[in-house]
Amino acid sequence: MVLLSGGLDSATCLYWAKNRFPFVYAITFNYKDRGKREKSAALEIAKNANITEMIELELPFIREHLQLTSGKIMSEYDSRLAAYIPARNLMFYSIALYYAENLSITSIIGGHNRHDAVFFKDASKNYMQKLTRLFNEGSKMRHKESKNIILPLSNMYRKKIIALAVKLGVPIKLTWSCHNDGYTHCGSCYACVERLQSFRSLGINDPAFPV
Repeated sequence: MVLLSGGLDSATCLYWAKNRFPFVYAITFNYKDRGKREKSAALEIAKNANITEMIELELPFIREHLQLTSGKIMSEYDSRLAAYIPARNLMFYSIALYYAENLSITSIIGGHNRHDAVFFKDASKNYMQKLTRLFNEGSKMRHKESKNIILPLSNMYRKKIIALAVKLGVPIKLTWSCHNDGYTHCGSCYACVERLQSFRSLGINDPAFPV
């Protein structure tokens, strides 16, 4: 089961999983104020990958932390707080683990990279290992196969992920990384800037951005 947000990282993980497992589920979470473009990107990517089992959950009580200090100029580093959700991965992966046990799925795959884990500690491999251990300790089905959270991109920076996405044939044009919800990527939020810089450093155009 792949946690699919609609971004480049999770899309790469979806295609990575399809090359390694005979059957792949995808799960996506619609929390409050989640952008329509991100939602549609997740569904389009799943369809393009021929994922027949797509779980789409409504979580209206969850929202990103957007209450930035009034009048304060946020640094590029601090701007990541706009995408912060308290206990995000604790909730999302717990839900995924719930479905995994009911559907006899042993591997849950997330698209967190080295950039993510620096700021969001709940995106690190160490955090996921702790969460997996807790789940398996409490599972009444643990006499069968234990559940495992896999982070294929955890040691990769953006450039290497892009190269892998190209190699796997990921439909990069369908992915959505922007923190705004316009018709196209804004090109100015921290996610867009990082993505554009990575593509340019590889000497290739990002097909998700208009030329």
